[in-house]
Amino acid sequence: MKNKLRKRVSAGLIISVLAVMAALLAVLAAKPHLRFTAGEYLGLNTRKVTVAKISPELEDVSVGALRGDSRVMFDQSLMLVNSKYPLKDGDEPELAEYKKTGVIMNACAAESYSELSAAVREKTDSKLLVMSSVRDAQEQKELYGRDSSTAAAPGTSEHQTGLGLDVYVKYFAGQGFVKSKAGQFVNSESWKYGFIIRYPSYGKSSTGINFEPWHIRYVGKPHAAIIYNDRLTLEKYIDSLKKGEWYAADGYLISRQELGEKVNMPKSYSSAVISPDNTGCYIITVRQ
Repeated sequence: MKNKLRKRVSAGLIISVLAVMAALLAVLAAKPHLRFTAGEYLGLNTRKVTVAKISPELEDVSVGALRGDSRVMFDQSLMLVNSKYPLKDGDEPELAEYKKTGVIMNACAAESYSELSAAVREKTDSKLLVMSSVRDAQEQKELYGRDSSTAAAPGTSEHQTGLGLDVYVKYFAGQGFVKSKAGQFVNSESWKYGFIIRYPSYGKSSTGINFEPWHIRYVGKPHAAIIYNDRLTLEKYIDSLKKGEWYAADGYLISRQELGEKVNMPKSYSSAVISPDNTGCYIITVRQ
């Protein structure tokens, strides 16, 4: 009798599970954007990026000498800005106007944004638009005062760096952005152009912020490839780069080193980008 009861319970449970799965599949089939979002959350669209510790031949070089080296560019692409690492007094973004559109963004992001925008137009026949880019401290203060549940406190918003952009296409903005083909392209392909979704669906435990499919952030190559494909947030990525170590990934060499008068550089390289990370370090990205 007990065995028969167990079999009935097991059969009923299996039927219930199958019914739930069928209903879920039906919903995903009827709403492609939910299927896409689920795929992003589960990492179904990613490829593994190999990041390996290496020991290149190094030399100490003064930061002053690097600033005068035509192979080296200093920018702000990897600044981490959040409640733990707010902007400091005197931190000023390096800004540029994007193609005489009136849209102001960090200068290091403009060329890559142009490439992303062109790709969105080519792949989805949509024009990518910027709803919000750079904000000064006063504007951020006013936004925070009006609604502290959606706006970051002054000094803790990436919008004050010009590196974060809120984007949309006609008829699709905010959470609805990901319902559009353009939004799905941006969420799954922007890493190829040096951008990440700053607050991904799987990242709230480290960012403290819910999924924002419209908020892209420039970090540059190869960092965007690693962050997206290894399902990291910017916080976790920077933390993964141990101080003083060198890593190889996607044809680049990467190192995170403490701010100082000198840094270690490979003896041979073709170009380098050096960015402060706002945690007391530089992140150095080298092409050999």
